[in-house]
Amino acid sequence: MANDYSPRKTDERKERITFLIVCEGQKTERIYFGKYRERNSGLIIFTPNTTVTDPINLMKFTLNQIKKYDLDFEHGDQAWCVFDADKNTNDNIDQSRLIAEINNIKCCMSIPCFELWYLLHYCYFDQKASNLDLIKTLEKYIQNYDKTKDYFNLLFEKRNIAIDNAKKLIRKHQIEGTKLLSVKSSPSTQVVSLVEEILKLLEQNKK
Repeated sequence: MANDYSPRKTDERKERITFLIVCEGQKTERIYFGKYRERNSGLIIFTPNTTVTDPINLMKFTLNQIKKYDLDFEHGDQAWCVFDADKNTNDNIDQSRLIAEINNIKCCMSIPCFELWYLLHYCYFDQKASNLDLIKTLEKYIQNYDKTKDYFNLLFEKRNIAIDNAKKLIRKHQIEGTKLLSVKSSPSTQVVSLVEEILKLLEQNKK
């Protein structure tokens, strides 16, 4: 697979940080995060392929990938698990969160779906919606939206807008006392946290 690499050599570990980003079976997330790998020189990003979709098994898959790519969290490596909450319950989300906390994995949940992150590049959106309804709204800005296409460059200049809108959504839920990693935090996305972590490291590498 083009998105997979062999584990790092020993001399690379001293200079480069690894981000392991495990996503659901859909291509959308892997395409998007893979573009950050293509745009940097000091950060390794792995987006391994998997057909797993539920968060608990995604966490288990992530644990295997952490061993495969020999991640060193003390060195600064990070492991992220990216999933949608639309078909999940609070119970399995909570179970996956516990697995994540024990194993230094960061949860990156979107509700109803990852496309909320795309939509936030164009507008602030705080209405509860199904996947289908949200994508219909997104198509007002990206005509004939296709989950298998690369929209990274199209969205690139609007990324700060998306960051601001995503943080505004998170603050809204926090003020209302809504637990973020739950089905009640609709709509919301933690993709903003992952993107900011990537951007922070990319900025550090320029210094």
